[in-house]
Amino acid sequence: MGQVMKAYLGIFFLLVTGMVGIGVVTAGIQSANARNYHADVISEIECSNFNDTVIEACKQEAQKEGYKLKVKTMAFDALGHTKMAEIILDYEYAIPVLNLVNSHQVRGFAK
Repeated sequence: MGQVMKAYLGIFFLLVTGMVGIGVVTAGIQSANARNYHADVISEIECSNFNDTVIEACKQEAQKEGYKLKVKTMAFDALGHTKMAEIILDYEYAIPVLNLVNSHQVRGFAK
Protein backbone atom coordinates (compact mmCIF):
# COMPACT_ATOMS: atom_id res chain seq x y z
CA MET A 1 0.00 0.00 0.00
CA GLY A 2 2.88 2.36 0.76
CA GLN A 3 4.33 1.86 -2.71
CA VAL A 4 1.04 2.88 -4.35
CA MET A 5 0.96 6.16 -2.38
CA LYS A 6 4.58 6.88 -3.32
CA ALA A 7 3.82 6.19 -6.97
CA TYR A 8 0.81 8.51 -7.01
CA LEU A 9 2.71 11.19 -5.11
CA GLY A 10 5.59 10.90 -7.60
CA ILE A 11 3.19 11.22 -10.54
CA PHE A 12 1.54 14.24 -8.90
CA PHE A 13 4.87 16.04 -8.43
CA LEU A 14 5.89 15.14 -11.97
CA LEU A 15 2.68 16.68 -13.33
CA VAL A 16 3.12 19.85 -11.25
CA THR A 17 6.71 20.19 -12.43
CA GLY A 18 5.60 19.68 -16.03
CA MET A 19 2.87 22.32 -15.74
CA VAL A 20 5.27 24.86 -14.24
CA GLY A 21 7.79 24.10 -16.99
CA ILE A 22 5.15 24.61 -19.67
CA GLY A 23 4.18 27.92 -18.03
CA VAL A 24 7.78 29.15 -18.02
CA VAL A 25 8.29 28.18 -21.67
CA THR A 26 5.02 29.90 -22.64
CA ALA A 27 6.06 33.08 -20.82
CA GLY A 28 9.41 33.00 -22.65
CA ILE A 29 7.62 32.67 -25.98
CA GLN A 30 5.36 35.62 -25.11
CA SER A 31 8.43 37.67 -24.23
CA ALA A 32 10.15 36.78 -27.52
CA ASN A 33 6.98 37.67 -29.45
CA ALA A 34 6.88 41.07 -27.73
CA ARG A 35 10.52 41.73 -28.64
CA ASN A 36 9.88 40.78 -32.26
CA TYR A 37 6.78 42.97 -32.39
CA HIS A 38 8.81 45.86 -30.93
CA ALA A 39 11.48 45.44 -33.63
CA ASP A 40 8.78 45.41 -36.33
CA VAL A 41 7.25 48.62 -34.96
CA ILE A 42 10.64 50.35 -34.93
CA SER A 43 11.26 49.28 -38.51
CA GLU A 44 7.82 50.46 -39.64
CA ILE A 45 8.22 53.85 -37.96
CA GLU A 46 11.70 54.33 -39.43
CA CYS A 47 10.51 53.37 -42.92
CA SER A 48 7.61 55.83 -42.70
CA ASN A 49 10.01 58.63 -41.72
CA PHE A 50 8.20 59.14 -38.40
CA ASN A 51 4.80 59.74 -40.00
CA ASP A 52 2.19 60.59 -37.34
CA THR A 53 -0.57 58.49 -38.94
CA VAL A 54 1.71 55.45 -39.03
CA ILE A 55 2.64 55.97 -35.38
CA GLU A 56 -1.04 56.16 -34.39
CA ALA A 57 -1.81 53.06 -36.46
CA CYS A 58 1.03 51.23 -34.69
CA LYS A 59 -0.38 52.26 -31.30
CA GLN A 60 -3.85 51.01 -32.23
CA GLU A 61 -2.49 47.73 -33.59
CA ALA A 62 -0.40 47.24 -30.44
CA GLN A 63 -3.50 47.74 -28.33
CA LYS A 64 -5.33 45.09 -30.38
CA GLU A 65 -2.41 42.70 -29.80
CA GLY A 66 -2.56 43.29 -26.03
CA TYR A 67 0.46 45.59 -25.78
CA LYS A 68 0.82 49.22 -24.77
CA LEU A 69 3.01 51.29 -27.09
CA LYS A 70 4.52 54.68 -26.25
CA VAL A 71 6.44 56.79 -28.76
CA LYS A 72 8.48 59.74 -27.47
CA THR A 73 10.03 62.00 -30.10
CA MET A 74 13.49 63.09 -28.99
CA ALA A 75 15.57 64.75 -31.72
CA PHE A 76 14.63 67.13 -34.50
CA ASP A 77 16.50 68.51 -37.49
CA ALA A 78 16.76 72.19 -38.48
CA LEU A 79 13.39 72.05 -40.28
CA GLY A 80 11.59 70.59 -37.27
CA HIS A 81 11.26 67.05 -38.63
CA THR A 82 11.65 64.16 -36.20
CA LYS A 83 14.98 62.36 -36.49
CA MET A 84 14.83 60.06 -33.45
CA ALA A 85 12.17 58.60 -31.18
CA GLU A 86 12.13 56.29 -28.17
CA ILE A 87 9.77 53.34 -28.61
CA ILE A 88 8.51 51.70 -25.39
CA LEU A 89 6.42 48.53 -25.51
CA ASP A 90 4.72 47.31 -22.32
CA TYR A 91 3.61 43.69 -22.15
CA GLU A 92 2.46 41.15 -19.60
CA TYR A 93 4.82 38.35 -18.50
CA ALA A 94 2.52 35.67 -17.11
CA ILE A 95 2.91 32.18 -15.70
CA PRO A 96 -0.71 31.19 -15.03
CA VAL A 97 0.07 27.98 -13.11
CA LEU A 98 1.89 30.00 -10.44
CA ASN A 99 -0.60 32.90 -10.69
CA LEU A 100 2.34 35.17 -11.58
CA VAL A 101 1.71 38.22 -13.75
CA ASN A 102 4.31 40.98 -14.16
CA SER A 103 4.48 43.97 -16.44
CA HIS A 104 7.67 44.18 -18.52
CA GLN A 105 8.98 46.76 -20.98
CA VAL A 106 11.03 46.68 -24.14
CA ARG A 107 12.77 49.95 -25.00
CA GLY A 108 14.46 50.94 -28.20
CA PHE A 109 15.19 53.86 -30.47
CA ALA A 110 14.06 54.60 -34.01
CA LYS A 111 16.58 56.72 -35.91
